[in-house]
Amino acid sequence: MSDRKRPSGSESQEEKENTNRMPSQPMPTGSSGSSYFASDPIQFRVRGSTITGASPPKFVTLEEIMKAAHGMQNMALAHEIAVDQDFKLEPFEPPDNSYQKLVKETMHKVYFDILREQLNSDPPEYTQALVLLEDVKQGLFSILLPRHTRIKDMIEEVLDGAFIKQQAENNSLDFQKYAHFVIDLMAKLAAPVRDEMIQHITTLNDTVDIFRAILETLEVLKLDLANTLIGMMRPLVQQESVAYERTKFDEVLKVSEDGLKYTREWLQRHIDKTDLTLPVTDPNIIRNVTAQTLAKAYLELLEWDNSKNYPETIALDKPRFTELGTQIYRLICVTSLVLLSPSCGADQQGQHKQQLKEKLFIILDNTSNDIELRAILPSVAEEVILVTEQHLETLNQDPLTSDTKELIRTQIISLRDQDHRVRMIVRQRVLEFLKIILVCAGGSRQVPVGLSAFTKELTSVSGTLLRYVMHNKAVFTKHYLDIIEEELSKS
Repeated sequence: MSDRKRPSGSESQEEKENTNRMPSQPMPTGSSGSSYFASDPIQFRVRGSTITGASPPKFVTLEEIMKAAHGMQNMALAHEIAVDQDFKLEPFEPPDNSYQKLVKETMHKVYFDILREQLNSDPPEYTQALVLLEDVKQGLFSILLPRHTRIKDMIEEVLDGAFIKQQAENNSLDFQKYAHFVIDLMAKLAAPVRDEMIQHITTLNDTVDIFRAILETLEVLKLDLANTLIGMMRPLVQQESVAYERTKFDEVLKVSEDGLKYTREWLQRHIDKTDLTLPVTDPNIIRNVTAQTLAKAYLELLEWDNSKNYPETIALDKPRFTELGTQIYRLICVTSLVLLSPSCGADQQGQHKQQLKEKLFIILDNTSNDIELRAILPSVAEEVILVTEQHLETLNQDPLTSDTKELIRTQIISLRDQDHRVRMIVRQRVLEFLKIILVCAGGSRQVPVGLSAFTKELTSVSGTLLRYVMHNKAVFTKHYLDIIEEELSKS
């Protein structure tokens, strides 16, 4: 698999800075305290392993997500949302022992230390408290949708900065009242999965601890809102992304000498002219040949030979197909290993196979090629023996003999050969199943013989592959048809 690098976009440096810069938080008049968010931009980490190569940055703000959805300023980010149905955001956490994490923890500690010190002074001082309540107010605004105008008006009314400042000056600021208001509002706005988190806040007694928990919870709720919005806008992004990518690619073709050179070479390798009378002019035949050609061509991407030039139309998704190809490689290896492993009599509901399958997927989790496979096969053989003996023990059957153990080791290690008969059959059946899925665009299909124990994994990779392919075909089918039609028109 290719090394993952942070991509360089086409935006200017000034645009990047403007995109990543957090809008300043409103501060109460005369306040000298620092904001909770001042040194901690609200960024999210993109979840999933497909963010590589030409894909979007690993860390994005909610504002970037919304811009990608509505304005298509970041084609790679919009493409990611459109293609990956599991696209999600996670809280941005700086690496341990990093300078950034140290600054964040230090600033937050100072923030609450100042608050505690001022509240415990005699008489109490409320400078930091005013900053805190303004931060809470802005945090509540950040988890509202545009249609929540009445709720926003209510927040403005209750957390009125001028009135709160007046209370502070008169030494009549009731923190508990505001805490209860915020907690009740969060409980109404949050998803049920956050009920326990919000309920925990009500068990706290210390004022500073309560508001610290409130601010931390508001950050989680903002993340929830971001992921909810992504799900809601995905259909729109998918529609817009296809048209946008097609337009941008066509613009590149106009200024390129041959912007489809490698795509043409890729497709020509898979055009089967057997039984065809050339030249072909029948549109139906051309469409059928195109469907078969594309199915085989997309499957080649899963086992790509890096000595070849990658097709231009797949460039944005190269890391995606590479990773999916690695998953399919592991699936073929694990399936072959299970088929070569000894079966246990009275194995009710395939418990031995299931347990062995799960263990092998864990062991092969970082295996992506034959070199790594050869190195790990001896350990795999010992694991197969161990799992088999444990299962035989639960069935009160005789343990494996020394000769049987040696036979298992020999059979397992023999899988290092990519031309191994079992491995070749499994690979052929998996790829043929995927080809049928691509040609027929999904639908219900019979799981290949011998692979029934891997139905879940096979369904998962085929669904992912189909999603990638359907988006790519939606953008580039016209070019693919033109290339294949031109090739079939030659006598």
